[in-house]
Amino acid sequence: MNVGRKTEQRLLLSYCSFTCIYFPGILILAKFNDNLYNVGKYKFLPVLLILVFAEVIKLLFPMVQTEAPTIVRIEQRASPKAKKSWSRSLRELFKFSLAAFALSVVYYIAIILFGAPVLTDHEETTMLVITLLTLTLVPTSLHLGVDNALDVLMGAYSQKGNILVDALRINIQATILGTWLGATVIPLDWDRPWQVWPVPCVIGALLGYLVAHFITLIRTLPALKLHRKVHR
Repeated sequence: MNVGRKTEQRLLLSYCSFTCIYFPGILILAKFNDNLYNVGKYKFLPVLLILVFAEVIKLLFPMVQTEAPTIVRIEQRASPKAKKSWSRSLRELFKFSLAAFALSVVYYIAIILFGAPVLTDHEETTMLVITLLTLTLVPTSLHLGVDNALDVLMGAYSQKGNILVDALRINIQATILGTWLGATVIPLDWDRPWQVWPVPCVIGALLGYLVAHFITLIRTLPALKLHRKVHR
């Protein structure tokens, strides 16, 4: 394992460790504040904004690395000397807005096809869509750029050996899987408050996102330990 690979893994480890610390805290705090069952209401939006802010904070992690980090946006690798202008930032924001709108339509249609109410519960369904966007498109776009994020979401990203892309792909897959698994408890005749649409789906998505980070954390730690043993 070269130095660059080790640096990538250390940075990815810091990303996952950060999420594994703050994310459960937010869920526990929401539970104790009796706000966990409000995940299908617009009043849950501030929590999602906190998650977005946490992903933005991760972009600062490479600045404190002692070694030159290699996990950076792919388009920055292609042109490392290019400075981000206001026009480029606005262009990226415009592309993200279009991507978010298009993906939200896809998510909404898919959710309806899987049995969500069509004529009622629009707020609840919309919140599930916003949650999925927050956990899939937002982190991937922040770390890879909008174009590469769409490639990863559509399964069209072909570059191999990028551990950040692999980790983000696991996040997306686990989030979608958690959403689907959460929906399986809704038809059960238990009459529990956490079975109300879309509470189990949103909670399933959040837990799937968290589990994905734990999986990446567990996979990254042994590789770093092996590197230390080899270089002793």
